[in-house]
Amino acid sequence: MKASKQISLTLLALAFLYIPNASALTVVTNFIGGVPPANAAGGGNLSDIVNAAARIWEAAYLDPVTITINFGWAPIGDAGTHTLMEQGGTPNRETTGLILFDNTGAAKFYLDPTPNSNEEFGRRTEEYQNLGGGQVNVARLFSNPVGDAAGHTDLLSVVVHEMGHALGMCAANSAFRQKAAVGTIRLADDLPFAGTVIPLATNNAGITSHFDALKVTYGAVMAGISGDERRLPSALDILANAEISGFKMLNLDREQTPQSRMSPARTAGRLETGVPVRRGSK
Repeated sequence: MKASKQISLTLLALAFLYIPNASALTVVTNFIGGVPPANAAGGGNLSDIVNAAARIWEAAYLDPVTITINFGWAPIGDAGTHTLMEQGGTPNRETTGLILFDNTGAAKFYLDPTPNSNEEFGRRTEEYQNLGGGQVNVARLFSNPVGDAAGHTDLLSVVVHEMGHALGMCAANSAFRQKAAVGTIRLADDLPFAGTVIPLATNNAGITSHFDALKVTYGAVMAGISGDERRLPSALDILANAEISGFKMLNLDREQTPQSRMSPARTAGRLETGVPVRRGSK
């Protein structure tokens, strides 16, 4: 009887320990297949990188929301594409999406074997800009790559970008179309940096689901991705999706990696931190 009671208490304790955090965004990822391009560098795998990107976005939103992302490799031509599959609920959000990554070799990807750290990049930069609601962080950018990361497009950045579309910044999303009807996204009074007006890029088809890279200081995730760099969600990226998808419990100033806790030096609206390169010690 005593042993049985002890086992029951142990199982209860373990059950409590492993209950998922229901009061935060949960990104469920589902690999649907495909093979990586032959010219990919780094030796990492897509599933680990997608899961790392999911954890990055999950840390930004503490609302009890679940989204399912199906992902895989395919000959799509673009580095990455996102397709909204299901949307609904209150607030009206994407609930299921599909993200594909190109395996033709047109994009020379860096597949980080340990994507939870950024030591392949020698410098971390933060940018700040006033878009009407005060000086807000608009970029968290890693540059100066070494080793396999040099000369390649960082796949983690591409995944973070495409996941950003799934979380709100998507032209097929009815909430986005409503919020972006005039070519900007304005942060409402119930969000930090209320009154900030985020300009959106346009093309021949009209308003796009990207920040206007000519009006937002360089480095925002939702402005696009370039080679030889890593972009992680800025406060502006997090706030844009919060406005579209109704996220209210935000973490705008979270630490991205252990490296980012180094003592920074500020220069004219820019924060730069030299990141020591420690190959093989992620």
